[in-house]
Amino acid sequence: MQRTLVFVATALIAVTTNAHHGTTGQFDHSQALEIAGVVKKIRFVNPHSYVYFDVTNEDGSVDEWRCEMRAASILKRSGWSADMFPPGSRIKIEGAPARREPHGCYVETFSLDDGPEIERYQQLGAAGEGAVERATRLEDGTPNLNGNWAAPQRLITNEAVRETARSGRRPGPPAGRGGPGGRPRYVQSEAGIAASDGYEREDNPRFHCMATNIFMDWTFDQHVNTIEQSEDTITLTYGFMDIVRTIDMNLDAHPDNIEPSRAGHSIGQWNGDTLVVDTLGFEEGYLDTRQGIKHSSQLHVVERFALGEDGTSLSRTYKGEDPIYLTEPFEGRDEILLTQAEFDPYNCEDLTEEIVEGF
Repeated sequence: MQRTLVFVATALIAVTTNAHHGTTGQFDHSQALEIAGVVKKIRFVNPHSYVYFDVTNEDGSVDEWRCEMRAASILKRSGWSADMFPPGSRIKIEGAPARREPHGCYVETFSLDDGPEIERYQQLGAAGEGAVERATRLEDGTPNLNGNWAAPQRLITNEAVRETARSGRRPGPPAGRGGPGGRPRYVQSEAGIAASDGYEREDNPRFHCMATNIFMDWTFDQHVNTIEQSEDTITLTYGFMDIVRTIDMNLDAHPDNIEPSRAGHSIGQWNGDTLVVDTLGFEEGYLDTRQGIKHSSQLHVVERFALGEDGTSLSRTYKGEDPIYLTEPFEGRDEILLTQAEFDPYNCEDLTEEIVEGF
């Protein structure tokens, strides 16, 4: 296949989007790229999938390319599969070139074997979305939290992404913040400001396959979470970065010998139909990775989970206090929906810095 490679200058202003590493650091959205080749393989992984393909130049030489797509877990929820990219098929991609990788790109739109164009955020099927029939209460009368839950998928068009670049605003509600009005406000102490001093973008835990915190990771990028409920424990397993939180329903107080962790130690009780969860024992980490706002190991959080009337929505409000790094409590809220989509362990395999030659 003859090589097709076109760069088109545009007037886009680069901004950070919702991707794992953002897109401005890795890709140049001020240029548009068109390229075609033959699929070699697909890496359907988190936090980003990559399609690898051979591009034949006019002189007959072959360059090995790879182009980045969304996380495999999200693509599966959107009805995509690795089988869509059979080796040997012809692929045409429109997107943005990589900044530091001569044969890399960001996929906005692609087509296979002259088929229809598919956009980056396109939904290709229900993929588990829709009603789930089940009892709203367990035998003991408590609300039934069992099942798979996820934030509503944000249906973003490529034009919305381009408008984001032009305006400097993100398309849709901030990820992990529960939508307008749900985003916490943090007031740092002098110690908190000092702890954040020198923060750089690459310090973000997500860039190192690490969880960020129990707040934003619950809804980040609309991954599917799963809840397993018994009389003694309620286990929350996050679809993003595999945080596992086991809420002990039998303890009245936290033990003295807590091993600090990103998830902390949680105890819970039912207050009517509301699950109240008290968590402490955190290791020091980040509350806001945009500004590098940190929390100390003294962070204390109270969450309240409540089912909607029909049992298909689960809202959470939370309040946190940090006597070392913050001068005021912070509050937030979010909501997730029951889904038929499968829970998919994250199993982070970051290919961002992979060397293309020799793959």
